[in-house]
Amino acid sequence: MKLKILLFSIVVVHVEAVAEEHSFGARAGMLGLGLEYSYTLSERLAIRGGFNGSSYSFDQTESGIDYEFDIDWQSVSVALDFHPNNGPLRLSVGILKNENSLLSTSKVSENVTVGGTTYKPTDVGTLRGAVGFDTASPLISIGWDWSRENRVGVSFDMGVVSQGPPTVSLLADGGLLDDPMFAADLAAEETELRNSFEDLELLPFIALVLMYRF
Repeated sequence: MKLKILLFSIVVVHVEAVAEEHSFGARAGMLGLGLEYSYTLSERLAIRGGFNGSSYSFDQTESGIDYEFDIDWQSVSVALDFHPNNGPLRLSVGILKNENSLLSTSKVSENVTVGGTTYKPTDVGTLRGAVGFDTASPLISIGWDWSRENRVGVSFDMGVVSQGPPTVSLLADGGLLDDPMFAADLAAEETELRNSFEDLELLPFIALVLMYRF
């Protein structure tokens, strides 16, 4: 009888240990809303994967031109977590499959300066732009996972993603579509727009996750 109880206890302990190797969470942060999964490799190491997504719009004037920007934050991440003291504190390195982008639209309704030259609305038409980043973007972060000792808990991370220099394309559909001088001014406007978003090359982020371990 005692042997059966001992074997049953060993099985229960083993099942509980295995159950706590997995965690699933709902995530909210500066990279968007998403879900993540984590697998505990050892007391000090875990591997995490997840995806993030969000979109919103805002109006902003760049180089004297009024744009409507649509932000589309879409990414998939994989990270290795290191817990130096076997506790909640973790240091993480990983990589983002980065599809973050910004789309811009400016429906020109009055004279506007493009690349240093003033044009009429009919010359320019509608300006449409796209801002993109490196598809593979490394990330580092520091955080705390308070769910390690419980079935349900929270984790918090703050870090930075290296997205690379932004790439910018700008197109117009007005009457000067094929004019070489206008094309040169449009290229100069692209450069100014690129400079406006160069701060996004290193993108800081924070994230809060509600975790469930099983």
